[in-house]
Amino acid sequence: MEKELMLAEEKREIEILEFRAGGNAYGIDINDIREILPYDKKSRKIPNSHPYIEGVIMPRDFVIPIIDLVASLKLEDVDDEKLEMLIVTSIKDMNIGFHVDQVEGIYRTTTANISKPGRKLSTSVKGVVSGILTIDGKKIEILELRNIINDINSDIDLR
Repeated sequence: MEKELMLAEEKREIEILEFRAGGNAYGIDINDIREILPYDKKSRKIPNSHPYIEGVIMPRDFVIPIIDLVASLKLEDVDDEKLEMLIVTSIKDMNIGFHVDQVEGIYRTTTANISKPGRKLSTSVKGVVSGILTIDGKKIEILELRNIINDINSDIDLR
């Protein structure tokens, strides 16, 4: 979800998938999601790949690189009980899997409930949090996955 579109419009309906990574609540626009898969830790390692790339899987007829979201956000890995999942995105027809600790659910809301991110965020990585959704008494940091992908491989233009 592009930051300018999300924050510029006062009231546009939006659906946000909430998930957990490193003990924190994050969200992404469901329009960026292709599917959600169970994480079975049987990915094929890629020699000399970026440290945030765990490997690749081929669940059907396409290859999906897997990004460790906890590592890419520079978070501590929390030993809480996890139901690890892969959120497979389809951004500009690129299938990329994000390894997360747990998927929580989907919120249907409006952009009026999303505010600009402040200084106190769960991650020190600049430009990856595009907004804060406040809903049901909790704050969910909305991630801009395109920026995470560009940090890993700046040759890919997803903007």
